[in-house]
Amino acid sequence: MVLWLVMPTYLLISLGDSPETVDAAVQAKIPKEDSHQMESGKWLISSTSPTSKEVSDALAITDPTATFFIAPIRGYFGRAKPDIWEWLAAKTTKTNA
Repeated sequence: MVLWLVMPTYLLISLGDSPETVDAAVQAKIPKEDSHQMESGKWLISSTSPTSKEVSDALAITDPTATFFIAPIRGYFGRAKPDIWEWLAAKTTKTNA
């Protein structure tokens, strides 16, 4: 039997004056290989959490410590540095387990 595993991937964007809080939370709580910082306060996160709320809870930013937006990535398009596309491709490509 072949099992395909792909961890959900999320976009996390800090809002207002929260970049430092969001950056510190991701760096402290998410393994380096499962996060990619695009800019201060802007992250791509690969997580086993099935919902955006659970990602927020895992980062301990759900309470009013920061303002932010988290959304699952279902597809993507745009212009960005190659490292962003490489990270997304690595995290969203199906792997044989």
